[in-house]
Amino acid sequence: FVGDNLSLRGKLYDIPESEQGDIETIEKFLSLNKEKPIVVVQGLGFVGSVMSLVCANAISTNYSVIGIDLPTKESFWKVGSIRDGILPLSSTDPKVSEFFENAMNQGNLLASFDPFVYTFADVVIVDVNLDVSKNSGEDGELINFEVDLRAFEKAIQTIADYCKPEVLVIVETTVPPGTCENVILPILRKGFASRGVAQDAFKLGHSYERVMPGPNYIDSIQNFYRVYSGIDQKSADATEAFLRTIIRTDEYPLTRLRNTNSTEMAKVLENSYRAANIAFMVEWSRFAEEAKVDLYEVVNAIRMRDTHKNMMLPNIGV
Repeated sequence: FVGDNLSLRGKLYDIPESEQGDIETIEKFLSLNKEKPIVVVQGLGFVGSVMSLVCANAISTNYSVIGIDLPTKESFWKVGSIRDGILPLSSTDPKVSEFFENAMNQGNLLASFDPFVYTFADVVIVDVNLDVSKNSGEDGELINFEVDLRAFEKAIQTIADYCKPEVLVIVETTVPPGTCENVILPILRKGFASRGVAQDAFKLGHSYERVMPGPNYIDSIQNFYRVYSGIDQKSADATEAFLRTIIRTDEYPLTRLRNTNSTEMAKVLENSYRAANIAFMVEWSRFAEEAKVDLYEVVNAIRMRDTHKNMMLPNIGV
């Protein structure tokens, strides 16, 4: 199975042959972490990097964790940084440095650019960036919004091209409702079938991130409530079983929704609700400034009502 995939190495990202050789590093890492379940985190941004640390410091399972990112000018430095023992982000949360140091000392965290790592994965966590682009005219007037899925689809295709049967794929990325069912699932099925593997020989779950960079960075993953679902019963069960190994579910119970459309919508609604409240207070701050009113004083007075205790204060905006 692995041999069949070797011919694919480098083609997906057009990596020069001279830069394709990461196999020795990967195999050495795995030889030092024998018999440990392997978690591959796809994407080493502010979500993926810290998710890698949480998995490497899991509560109840000793995982071998490999973070992977593209060998591009924008991303390749993250791989080198982690290999040099430097986390590619700064944080006011002391747990971030502590978890990173623990992982380095245990030797159960590796960063790579080589898609060959997917052939070993028991679990793949998708933390690929997916943004909404706002298109405006010359006068600044909004024309439309756009979600370009091409890079995201390419990332999922890599999983389909390399992963072994029965892999668990958990999507954390904020995606439009229907993405798991109508975009990711067909790519995985087609990719597995093209390699002669049963097209349903994988599990697909969705559990969106609620990461909050700042003093509670780690806790926003490890000590926080999670919503999850699966594309079918076995996927939902497998997703739940994995989340229980990295989240303190005794204090922060998991919530299972009916299907992946539901969890995808929950994340978008969650973000939209917060954005609407932020924008609402920005509008009032402008009005208060014109009226020469101290809006902080006003909001704090309103917050005395139990039903309005969560009213936001003015801030820099959405």
